[in-house]
Amino acid sequence: MSPENLTLLYFSPTSTTQITLKEIAKGIGKRVVASIDITDPGIRNKTAPEFKNDLVLIGAPVYGGRLPKEAAGYFKKIKASSSLAVLIVLYGNREFEDALLELKDIAVDSGFAAIAAAAFIGEHSFTNHEFLIALNRPDKKDLGKAFSFGKSIKGLIENFDLVSDMGPVEVPGNFPYKKGTSFGTFPVMDVTQECDHCGICVDACPNNAIDENDNYSCLDELCIYCCACIKACPQKARVLKNGPIKDKAKWLSQNCALRKEPEIFLPKN
Repeated sequence: MSPENLTLLYFSPTSTTQITLKEIAKGIGKRVVASIDITDPGIRNKTAPEFKNDLVLIGAPVYGGRLPKEAAGYFKKIKASSSLAVLIVLYGNREFEDALLELKDIAVDSGFAAIAAAAFIGEHSFTNHEFLIALNRPDKKDLGKAFSFGKSIKGLIENFDLVSDMGPVEVPGNFPYKKGTSFGTFPVMDVTQECDHCGICVDACPNNAIDENDNYSCLDELCIYCCACIKACPQKARVLKNGPIKDKAKWLSQNCALRKEPEIFLPKN
């Protein structure tokens, strides 16, 4: 197999998915011809790409055991022929549940041949100075595994002439998929007096959920709980509001502290 181009395609509000995909690409060793960051809602509103004779690394975070609906909806619009997909999800040290199976099903329905998949760990969206959940991950060890995963993909491409020569790539998960998180249900954050109206949070938000006309407050009905605006704020002026989301962050910090390692899924030959 000799795919002509290597493309990265990802939804990555807090950059953990983006960082991981770039390291996998280094291991593959092919020149990246395009990085399509669909975190930007403006990009998602454009026509989805079509791939032919390409290798595409497709990645997204896990929210409540499922893909973010914004990412899943975009991925479903893609068309592919004679193209290979490597599927990656990032989760915050709890579980990735049905997200990787969901991503595989979407990719196959779009016309890709899925040749490899992986679940990596990224710092949880709810991590802050008070609740530390997979802090600073992916770390050096994770990135080393991402690079090695890329080397394995390179070997698959070089050692097999046809996708049909490979065994299937099986990933964990259940269908029907578990019910996803109900976003926009709870007030999520407060904006403190430290806010200087710099607008960085507006650019960081993947769902246009920041109200510039109301002290950069959160539009709760649009918020997907990614906390990208909190992590991006240079003044630390955005904080989790007391309530169900903050309670969940506390629970995660107490019950998901034991380090988990990336899981790699390659063809069974």
